[in-house]
Amino acid sequence: MITRAVAALFLIAVSGCGADLDDEDNGAGDNLSGEHDDAEVEGTPRARVCADGATTKGIDVSKWQGTIDWGKVKTAGYAYAFIRVSDGANTKDAKFDANWAGTKSVGIIRGAYQFFRPSQSVTAQANLMIDKIGTYTPGDLPPVIDVEDDGGLSPSTVASRVRQWVDQVKAAVGVEPIVYTGKYFWRDEVGSPASFAPNPLWIAQYTSLCPDIPAPWAKWTFWQYTDAGSVPGIAGPVDTNRFNGTLAQLQAFAQSAPPRALPFSWQRNASGNYTFTVAPGAGVAKVELRVEDFLIGAPTTSTGSGSLNYTFNVATPNRVIEARGLAADGSLVALGNGIIDSQASTAAFVRQTGEHEYEMGLERAPSSWATVEVVVDGLTLTDLDTGAQRSPRKAVRYKFSGLGNRTLSIIARNSAGTRVDTRTRTLNVR
Repeated sequence: MITRAVAALFLIAVSGCGADLDDEDNGAGDNLSGEHDDAEVEGTPRARVCADGATTKGIDVSKWQGTIDWGKVKTAGYAYAFIRVSDGANTKDAKFDANWAGTKSVGIIRGAYQFFRPSQSVTAQANLMIDKIGTYTPGDLPPVIDVEDDGGLSPSTVASRVRQWVDQVKAAVGVEPIVYTGKYFWRDEVGSPASFAPNPLWIAQYTSLCPDIPAPWAKWTFWQYTDAGSVPGIAGPVDTNRFNGTLAQLQAFAQSAPPRALPFSWQRNASGNYTFTVAPGAGVAKVELRVEDFLIGAPTTSTGSGSLNYTFNVATPNRVIEARGLAADGSLVALGNGIIDSQASTAAFVRQTGEHEYEMGLERAPSSWATVEVVVDGLTLTDLDTGAQRSPRKAVRYKFSGLGNRTLSIIARNSAGTRVDTRTRTLNVR
């Protein structure tokens, strides 16, 4: 994205909503420029990211589209629509309620977005979004924060205020919000913070090629590829988008919130029996414990926590373990994962303790091994419990910002600081 001070240096690409940049009533893409062409920027080739396969078309709208015939939009094959709630805290979209109801009435998958003003009250903006959509309704898309205005603030301040909005809305509605932005705005005016990797990306880039996306994302979920779409049922141009997947995948994306974290742990006694403990929380009717997708048992959870005793037949290191929390209808609502070495000797372990948070270390290590540290991608992690990198409790608890497969080196040292053991594991951080 480009700030308003710099925007005059570029060809301004005004979105289909037709708002002026200075009228404080912008829709998605109105404040973007320099993002919307096929040219290379500053001589640097772009890293294009294409869809995984089939895509599904949709639109985003605001009051600037006027009265919409949603039946005609649906008949024309548009499967979803993002609808503007407001520009910041002060300018509510007069057409939101009609569009929110209209999409639902014809079976168009709907989502709400807010043009974010970091210079205004973040709490007021988040509350406005929350008040409009309430808690998450299966079948709707997650709420969207439209990040394309810096308010004259520094990148670190913009990033912290986007984080505040995302955390507040997620806590209220129960799903990870989508981030709408452009590559250069996110890089230059927000600073490409890694902590937003878990949020689905809606990228704005008007190009006939595949879009170029910013760090920390490796793929896009939605792509606004033009502001000049022609859609039956809408007078004038409209922003047109693609979902990275089929209609069935879009429906699955909209049907349920991602499972929340399910913390769990275990202890092994001298006879080789493991006691697994889980704390599933509200909404979980049953917990399944699986090792390499083999069901080893279902702890009793009637008291809000539960335990399961199990003895492995074979001593095997580096086994993937999951705790799956199921609702009464069998849907997955909570998930914890980790790694277990089912052996009597010194064993590496990884287990989920919170959202994107894991404990990693060694069990049954020799007493001469004084500390444990964990290194990921060249970074030595700091234990949340001790505040130290070399943890005397022989485990490190850490909250990750980047998701996906991460290679862990679990390193043991003696009292002199000499490395005495290293075990490497690959963890799928969720």
